[in-house]
Amino acid sequence: MSKLSGEKFYKREYKKTFQMVDDQCKTAEQYAQICAMSLSRCQLQFAAVAEFFPQVDILPGYERILAEMERFVCDGAMITNEMLQGYVGWCLAIKRACENTNIGYVAPWRKRVLPDVIQSLGEAFSNWMCEEMYRSAIFYSDTKALIDIGADALFAYESSLKGVHPDEFNCYEFIRSCHPDIEEIGQKRDALYAFIESQDVQSKGQDIAQAREEFERLAQLFLSEGKKYLSEAFAEHKRLKSEYRPLVPEDLVLTTHELERIRADVQFVTTAGPTKEDIRQRLQYYRTLDITSEETGSPPNAKVNGI
Repeated sequence: MSKLSGEKFYKREYKKTFQMVDDQCKTAEQYAQICAMSLSRCQLQFAAVAEFFPQVDILPGYERILAEMERFVCDGAMITNEMLQGYVGWCLAIKRACENTNIGYVAPWRKRVLPDVIQSLGEAFSNWMCEEMYRSAIFYSDTKALIDIGADALFAYESSLKGVHPDEFNCYEFIRSCHPDIEEIGQKRDALYAFIESQDVQSKGQDIAQAREEFERLAQLFLSEGKKYLSEAFAEHKRLKSEYRPLVPEDLVLTTHELERIRADVQFVTTAGPTKEDIRQRLQYYRTLDITSEETGSPPNAKVNGI
């Protein structure tokens, strides 16, 4: 196992997992159940992200998605186009918040992976939309994006625990993370850029020449003031290069646990013959599970599920 790199190991296990999903899930209902279970396991992670983006209702929005998914798989309630449009709108609001927020060198991993997670969810919800909503619509959508959200997030998390890859090191992001004076300039620059790019500003036809001029001034100030600390950044880059160790399979404990949960979910819905109440209990349990903990925990009916 140790002969494989961490990334190759993940790709291999990922492929095996989703081949199992495709081989064993035969109905739209089973796909929907697996999707709902995977989404439920991410609730605590979205709760942890919410504090970084107070301008967006991250947790209430996600809780609404989970509640409607539960009614979908347990009660036969429809997921309508209007609901899906709301999900996509929620994703877009978070995406805009991410674009207007500096995600720097030492940003918490949840904050760093959020843009990719939201991009995947938004695309999946968009693919699910159609003119006539059938209960089997999820069968034809990009279910992988809904199922692997936790596995991808955990792979990013465990990769980040090894530190920033030397090739991805950005001197000015490091400087900004260490020096409040540079961070203050960066925040003003970013806020002004967001204002200039705002569709509201463009649609109203306001004269933004002055704003562009101020943005250019701040951008140059950011660079010139940051140069004072370049020696620190170069030293940090040198340290990263000397201490960097490639990710190995043994590092991916949490990611492996999540892939195992997906496989166990497939076994549960395809061979255990669960009732709707069994599924509901499993969904509710998963909402309390911290997937970033090495304690994997066992869901209800664990013996039947093979966990």
